[in-house]
Amino acid sequence: MPVLTIYVGFPTISKSRSAHTYAAESDALLVRYEEDKVEKVPRDVTDALKAGRSVVIDGPNRLPKQRKLFLDAARRFGCKTEVIYHNVTLEQAEADSSADRRALLKYQRHLQVPTYAEDLDRLDVQTDEPVLTEARDFFHEQEKKLIADPVRMIRTLEADGRLQRWLPELAAAIAIDQHNPHHRFTVYEHILKATEVVAGSSLKFVWTMLLHDIGKAYPGIKQFTGFLTQDYERWRKKDFVIIENGADIREGRDSGEFYVVSGRKIPKEYVNTDLAGHFYQHENIGAQMAFRILTRFGYSHDFAREVMALIQFHMTLPFEKDTCDLSYMRKFYEVVGRYAADLVLVRLADSRGK
Repeated sequence: MPVLTIYVGFPTISKSRSAHTYAAESDALLVRYEEDKVEKVPRDVTDALKAGRSVVIDGPNRLPKQRKLFLDAARRFGCKTEVIYHNVTLEQAEADSSADRRALLKYQRHLQVPTYAEDLDRLDVQTDEPVLTEARDFFHEQEKKLIADPVRMIRTLEADGRLQRWLPELAAAIAIDQHNPHHRFTVYEHILKATEVVAGSSLKFVWTMLLHDIGKAYPGIKQFTGFLTQDYERWRKKDFVIIENGADIREGRDSGEFYVVSGRKIPKEYVNTDLAGHFYQHENIGAQMAFRILTRFGYSHDFAREVMALIQFHMTLPFEKDTCDLSYMRKFYEVVGRYAADLVLVRLADSRGK
């Protein structure tokens, strides 16, 4: 039976080389995105699948809706489907890509990891993350204690320095103030309070809550935003802007007479903003990181994929699920598929941790 294979991940030389080898070994048509031939890709893929030939796609494929176009075509012609996701760090991608850092950062921020909520027969997540033997042995030996009282364990690891060595992604959240009226606590304290809610449940829920907001501590994710109220220099009225000195203003290190945007000072009267901290796409970054972290701790890829999926979707369930429009809930179930029931508990813990 023909197979549609979609490669997902940073545009690296290694990923493209892997796609080329995989296509050659399976006698599949290799389809790559090229700037002058992007519009041909759907047609080439559809024609090949219709003719009964396997296809390997090597392209951006950042979003489920982009992948769905090809997955639906595969099903129409009775083909199997699979995604191979190369999960590497930004630093690894920089060393293995012709794309500049800005393009890689954009890709990373907007990549929604593939999950079994999509119409997949197989999902293979590949990473070079090495296993940290000391941490692996500790978490596996202390698994019952981790499930029973995860916050106590994390506090102990924080106090003796192991958290910083083993899980720097979580340790980085200690210093992050959310600067948001919907959150009373720092990112780290929120994570621990949310994790406390699922204590005694299961290893999956404990790790999901411990890692669900680590993306908020990733460099560049926290933003203060606003809109221009009128034209000013090169900016037009209603332009969306990122205020680079927002944290300094909130913490009293800056008077706030000017907002710094793209390195330029704009008088505050030209910008409409509540100076609240925002963490757009933190779930994307967090899901990417979570898989590598759990691999580092020696957990199976099956387990890591489950946690990765819950983190990717943890912002999807409406906060006001009892009063939201029914069509919104239908959309939620359509998007998250088999993860829906687990996400109800994740949202409950997330909400109670605020």
